[in-house]
Amino acid sequence: MIKNNDSAVSPVVGVMLMLVVTIIIAAVVSGFAGGFAEGQTKAPQATIQGEFSVTSGLKIVHAGGEAIPTADMLITVKNGPTFGPNLEAMSTNALNLATVINSDGVAVMSYDSTNGGFEGYGISSFNPGDTLYVNISNCNPTILQPTVALSSRKGDYSYNGYHWIFTDKNGIVNPDNAFWALNFVNQKNIGKSFYLDVNDKASGTLISRAVVTIKG
Repeated sequence: MIKNNDSAVSPVVGVMLMLVVTIIIAAVVSGFAGGFAEGQTKAPQATIQGEFSVTSGLKIVHAGGEAIPTADMLITVKNGPTFGPNLEAMSTNALNLATVINSDGVAVMSYDSTNGGFEGYGISSFNPGDTLYVNISNCNPTILQPTVALSSRKGDYSYNGYHWIFTDKNGIVNPDNAFWALNFVNQKNIGKSFYLDVNDKASGTLISRAVVTIKG
């Protein structure tokens, strides 16, 4: 009588089943991880440069890299160490994109003049080689740097056709004041520098930082 030896069949089947289960689990995990990675927003990679003049305003240059969707773009300025230590946090201000224009005078963002509601983006993306501007006439410290701008109770800002001045309640023009001293448009700050950051709102990450020296 011939007998079949099945003693090794069960271990082999068990190993094969474990291998199949392991492969299935790995495929599920890989698919989930891939979907999760695709769901996360990746910030564009770009190099941004800036220039500032107390007589002409701010220039923002896309010096290379990927296009930045303007709907996801947040541009901030903050005083650098040349203004004094530990000023970055308290002096950070987001640019009003309605004051930022391209070379054709088109604003990045627009609002309804009647009710102040958001209308849309005049510029869909900030592309390599593009330059954006904030004209000096739009560099009122209450708009450009509201966190360090003096309140109307302290005096008034005015643009004289060449640059901005601050006149206090005593009629003193450009007085020695701790907050006025932090304003980029103050002519006494020529030679000092500030940070120009371009951030991706969708991912919350910094795309590029430029150190901008204030010029006359």
